[in-house]
Amino acid sequence: MITGDSRQQVIPPTRSRVKAGFVVYSPDSGERNIIILDEGELAAIDRNNGIKTTVFKMHPGDLVGVAALLEHENFRYAIEATEDSTITVVTEECMESELKTLPVWMLAVIRSLSSKTRKLKDALHHTRCENTLKSLAEYCNHLEAKKKYPLKDLVHEFHWLTRIPSSVVNEEIKALARRKFLVQEGTGEDTTVYVVNTLLLQIFVDYQNATEHGVNWEPFTLSLAQKRLLVKISSVDQSTSMDAPAWIAFFKEAKLQIDVTEWIRMQQFGWFKPGRGNTFSPNTDKIKYYLAALRYETNIRGVL
Repeated sequence: MITGDSRQQVIPPTRSRVKAGFVVYSPDSGERNIIILDEGELAAIDRNNGIKTTVFKMHPGDLVGVAALLEHENFRYAIEATEDSTITVVTEECMESELKTLPVWMLAVIRSLSSKTRKLKDALHHTRCENTLKSLAEYCNHLEAKKKYPLKDLVHEFHWLTRIPSSVVNEEIKALARRKFLVQEGTGEDTTVYVVNTLLLQIFVDYQNATEHGVNWEPFTLSLAQKRLLVKISSVDQSTSMDAPAWIAFFKEAKLQIDVTEWIRMQQFGWFKPGRGNTFSPNTDKIKYYLAALRYETNIRGVL
């Protein structure tokens, strides 16, 4: 014969009032609680390397710790009251007692929603690019050359676009400055950044793309003879127009090595633009691109 109440005892959550500065939760405690803010304001604090950083703030109705409680994941931020607040704490024992009263299908739904919510939050904070240096170069390539931009604004906007940590962005800006693609001026809050030459940034991005795909980048594969041909073309007026035999003869008169195969290669490099009647004229934009790549090869490769 069973005596007494056989129903599972439900442990209620606790509601309390805390003062500003009170640490509601510490990751060192090892506890897994859901914290609900009823009134006031809380802040998630990251104390990495002894530096106190506010990651996000909580307002009435917000809660944290669901994934920690339901999926046994560590919550790595401290939760601190920034003003006098009222909170509700759902402990592990409290949640377990509540879950035991739910049907299995409802418990499965709750865990599924928790998992999906966590993945969405992770996606919001996950860096949207792998090669951060290349991504920053692409971003700066769209800035106006020689125009000075406040460093803090540039870092903030690029961080917002990519989710790359601000500390990493600052280091990558220094890396581009060491390559002479960017220039930093001033100190502290007054530091500004400007782009030296947008063409160099585009060249650097193209080189990075080739490297990532494991292919040789054409400007760095030129033979000595091809480099001499390039320099000679750069000295010719862009309005000059001749057919292929005339161009080959022109280079031979300058004592440069060239044949039909080499002429075809120059077409592939894009050094000439086709015109009327099978004529060709120098493609000045492409020629400048190759010349800049060769001139700043050490900067582009990063061998400084």
